[in-house]
Amino acid sequence: MQASNFSTLIYFDRIFSDVSHIVTNCTDNEASRYGRFLCETLKGISRWHKDKALYEKECGKSPGFVHIIRGDPNSDGAKKIEKYLDYENFRHVCCKWHFKLTKAMVFCFDSKDYSQIRNGLTVLNKILPEFPVVLNLAQALEKRILKVKEEEKTVRPDLYALAMGYSAQLNSRRNTFIAEEKFHHVEKKTSENTASRNSSPARKDKRADSVKRRDESESEKKRRREDDLQKKDGERKSAEKKVKQDVSPKTKTNGVRERDSETDENRSKIRKK
Repeated sequence: MQASNFSTLIYFDRIFSDVSHIVTNCTDNEASRYGRFLCETLKGISRWHKDKALYEKECGKSPGFVHIIRGDPNSDGAKKIEKYLDYENFRHVCCKWHFKLTKAMVFCFDSKDYSQIRNGLTVLNKILPEFPVVLNLAQALEKRILKVKEEEKTVRPDLYALAMGYSAQLNSRRNTFIAEEKFHHVEKKTSENTASRNSSPARKDKRADSVKRRDESESEKKRRREDDLQKKDGERKSAEKKVKQDVSPKTKTNGVRERDSETDENRSKIRKK
C-alpha cells in the first residue's frame, strides 16, 4: 500500500470486476484455490470496513488509497486533484465490491452452464465466512440457489447436492446479515424534500401539462369512438338499402311471369272453344 504509483483501490476493483470470467475457466481445484484467495482478500477489506480507527491508521494516508478528482476538461485550468479516500467513501466502495461479486455469482447461475454453476458454488463455499454480509445481496443469492436446486434436482444431481450444501450453510449464517444502511451510509429521501419538490412551480406545471395531455387523449379517444359508431351505422344503412334494391326487381319479375302464364292459359282455353 505504500508503494508509489500503485493504486491499492484499483487493484481491489480489478479483482472483483473479473470474477465471472475467471470462474468460467477454472477447474475444480483452481476454483477452490481462487475462492480461498477471494476469502483472504475480503477478510482484509472487512477489517478496515469494521474499524474506522484501523482504517485511518493503515490506509488513511497511504498512497494506495489516493483517488483522483478530475477537473472540467473544457475549462482552461483543468487539473487533477489527488485526495485520500476517507472512511465513509471506503465503505461505499466496499458495498460496490460486494455488489459486483454478487452479480458475478448470479451471472454464473443464470448461464445454465455446468462448469460455471459448479465453480460458482465452490467459490461461494470458500468465501462464506466473509460473504455475503448485506441482507439484500444474501437474499438475491438465496433466490438463485433455490432456482438451481429446483432445476438440477433430477437433471444433474451433483449440482443439486452442492446447492443443497451451500444453502444449508447460508441459512445457518442468516442472523449475521445486516441491512445495507448499516453496511454503508445511504441517503434517504425525507418527506419534507419530497413535499417541497412536489410543491415547486416546475413540478406543478409538469403535473398540469400531464393532466392536460391526459384529458386531450381521452377526448380524442371519445371522438374516435363516435366516428367509428357513425361509420358502422352508415355501413349498416347502406347494406340494408342494397338488400332492398336486390329483392325488389326479383319480386316484380315474378309478378310479370305470373300474369304472362295466366294470359297464356286464357288464350289456350279460347282456342279450344
